[in-house]
Amino acid sequence: MTSLSASLPPTLRLVQAVGIMTSAFLSGGVLAVSYGFVPSMSQAPNTLLVREWKTTYGRGVAASPALAIVSTLSFAWLSYSLSFTLNHHKAEVYALAAVATGSIVPFTLIFMKSVNGKLNHKVENSKHLNRMEEMNETKDKKGEHSQELLDWWAVLNFTRGLLPLAGASLGIYASMMS
Repeated sequence: MTSLSASLPPTLRLVQAVGIMTSAFLSGGVLAVSYGFVPSMSQAPNTLLVREWKTTYGRGVAASPALAIVSTLSFAWLSYSLSFTLNHHKAEVYALAAVATGSIVPFTLIFMKSVNGKLNHKVENSKHLNRMEEMNETKDKKGEHSQELLDWWAVLNFTRGLLPLAGASLGIYASMMS
């Protein structure tokens, strides 16, 4: 059984590769932060923990939107290009891949804005602490501790990383459909 990908023009095959690779790369990066970075920082003093989170968060903010846009637009272009052919089902799967990958943006804004704001507030507050205060963080007025906030952020971020993974998986599936 041969894939219809081989019968696609080279431009669309390139777009397939770009969509799948950028979506998978985005997912891997996001999941690695939740699975690798957050647990490794659990023994760090709270001020270091939130400062390192801020650095890692900044790197993600710099790279993730572009990857999500490239992948989403790639899948959307494939869907649009194939919707005028006999490959309607394939076009629909690419549309789902675009939606899955692109939904990382509204997920972040809707579900993570609050915890991102709280962690950013912790970062700002940590700049005014002396060494002893840094080592002995207590819960803030709302009863939130840096580690607890970061653990919740990691759960949300992991969930968020599954969205482009679903997009990459759907993109692979569509590229293999006959």
